[in-house]
Amino acid sequence: MNALARTAMRTVLPRARTAAPSRTMAAESRAHLYKDIPTNWDQLKNNIWLSDAGALPVIFVLTFACGLSATFIGYNCVANPDVRITTSKRQQLIRTWE
Repeated sequence: MNALARTAMRTVLPRARTAAPSRTMAAESRAHLYKDIPTNWDQLKNNIWLSDAGALPVIFVLTFACGLSATFIGYNCVANPDVRITTSKRQQLIRTWE
């Protein structure tokens, strides 16, 4: 719809605007949830991250990504010959241990 049609719709055919219900913020509805670092099991169950269903996919994706990256780093530390963890092999220019 172009600008002329929108203007005409507002001035020629005014519509009754419905009163939108006032929206309350989440502070009132989540006031019972624990927002700090939980120290016991009851606080963990009432944690704001674990009580929100929309946050669970984010938690799963982040857990999977951290696990995958830790596995990749561990694999490269063990299997990659360019990674030198021991101090005796670290300073050598030519690999003599293969």
